[in-house]
Amino acid sequence: MTNPDPTELVLRDLVDTLLQENVAGVADALTVVDQAPVAEVELDDGELWCGLGTLVFRGRVASALQRHRFSRGPVWQIDAERRPRPLAPSDVLAVFHAEFGASGARTAEVAADLQTAVDHAAVTLDGHAAIVDRTPCQGGMLAGERIAATRNRPFHPTARAAVGWTADELERYGPMRQASLGVDWVAVRRDRLRLGSGEASGELAELLLDDRELAVLEEAAHRAGAGGEDFQPVPVHPWQAEHVLPKEFAQELADREVIPLTRGTGRFHPTSSLRTLTASPESSLHLKLPLGVATLGAGRLLPPRYLDNGERAQECMTRLLRTDTELNALVRVCDERTWCGWRRPGDDDEFADRPGHLAAQIRRYPKDLFDAPGALVLPMGALAAHEWGVLAPALAESGFSGDDPAGLFRIVAEAFCAMGLGFLRHGVLPELHGQNVVIVLADGAVREFVLRDHDTLRLCPEWMKIAGTEEPRYRIKSGAPQSLTLSDPSALLGYLQTLGFQVNLYGIADALARHYGIDERILWSELRASLHTCLNRLQLPEHVATLVDERVLRAAEWPSRQVLGPLLRQGRSSGVSMPAGIGHVPNPLAGTTAEVM
Repeated sequence: MTNPDPTELVLRDLVDTLLQENVAGVADALTVVDQAPVAEVELDDGELWCGLGTLVFRGRVASALQRHRFSRGPVWQIDAERRPRPLAPSDVLAVFHAEFGASGARTAEVAADLQTAVDHAAVTLDGHAAIVDRTPCQGGMLAGERIAATRNRPFHPTARAAVGWTADELERYGPMRQASLGVDWVAVRRDRLRLGSGEASGELAELLLDDRELAVLEEAAHRAGAGGEDFQPVPVHPWQAEHVLPKEFAQELADREVIPLTRGTGRFHPTSSLRTLTASPESSLHLKLPLGVATLGAGRLLPPRYLDNGERAQECMTRLLRTDTELNALVRVCDERTWCGWRRPGDDDEFADRPGHLAAQIRRYPKDLFDAPGALVLPMGALAAHEWGVLAPALAESGFSGDDPAGLFRIVAEAFCAMGLGFLRHGVLPELHGQNVVIVLADGAVREFVLRDHDTLRLCPEWMKIAGTEEPRYRIKSGAPQSLTLSDPSALLGYLQTLGFQVNLYGIADALARHYGIDERILWSELRASLHTCLNRLQLPEHVATLVDERVLRAAEWPSRQVLGPLLRQGRSSGVSMPAGIGHVPNPLAGTTAEVM
């Protein structure tokens, strides 16, 4: 099977996002061109010529969130003499900025990220094609992580870019690396570390290394004068050790508070998130390490305050699952309490980002996750990828027929809605995009979901009080912008509509529609039916059911996650939160009735 063209993939996300967010009124300005502006270029059934100023491209009428969508490349610019010139995504953005006067102080920066996205997409797709057996199978999740990496975050134009890495570095350290990757280790004074509540937080090496590797590490610590109880070995990503620690922790290295020990010790494989590594051979352990690169416009750091808040969120969800038998049967959570991070005694600024450059977390999946016969374990993001030719055989082994993509989507959507609504009844909602949710499929059904990355569990105190849910008591800097605690229940529900439905489920629907050639409206109808089924079955509290009915099923508009407009205005974040905003789109469930089924 031929790889998708990297330029076209980035163009698709760029044009579709410009239109959906209506950046600088571009969606309002779109015209349908009657006469073909590019000679000898034909339209397929359902395609039409779209014009945006001097830009033209082949589009199609969309069915839900926006009036038109990009169909296929290229995007051409028509000059004064009617000559077409195909453009790279970065050039499309430059023309758009010049002609529509968009308020984007960071247009050049975003254009550079788009070019990086094209270059890195090529590395990822070529690397994936070079893997002999790409089909996910029982016993691990690495194949699914690699499939997810071919798509990354759906509908974000720069999602495929690891800004700060060259294409060669992505090939060396990215998820398509086939050989195992060793990590570097440094000794850190124990009184300079903040530890998680997990019992092994002070002895990460014992969990991650075998006896031979431990002996090598201990000998290195002895030679460096960093043995004994005063120092703790801490793993560091090899790129981070080479490029970031010498700058960010120069003084601590000079003062021997941080002491290099070994390089390339241990065996791991990078996953789709880049900074998270799975043990090799695969087990129930993942290692999460900070990286001084940016994806989605935000740094990939690991601030201890996030790790601490993640623990608090994990405990909150664990308490809920102990008391909610229906939710407990559908959801499990990873144990993310084992971690360490830099903290200097007497340093009151626990909210600084610098400590996030030197930290490590061990994520423990349920030990029996990979044991169930016939079970397929995937990050949900894998289902939104372009690799359905690889996914379909694996799904068939788990009881799903390739002849019924709408049925598959209905099964996934109904279970997903049950999970989201099940948490909402308690006044909380995990961040349910495809990177954070692992799905377990078996016997033609969703067996369960496993949640990871707990530091963005969102709360609505009003609903929590009604439900009797104990708050996790996050530590948040006074006066700082935050989206964890929400006073408006509609805002909490909005995260299910945006990250859950429009990013996660719609990413899957988009991939299915493209691969199987089915009408996208059919899949929105399946989501609507799934919501009705869950509302009828779950017996939600009246205030929850009423708001879901009003805001999800009946409202004329939904909230929508905006990513490109904020990125153009603000540029990359100087911290760890991605630039984003909230806009509005037509309700995709309005009018999704039986006539399209």
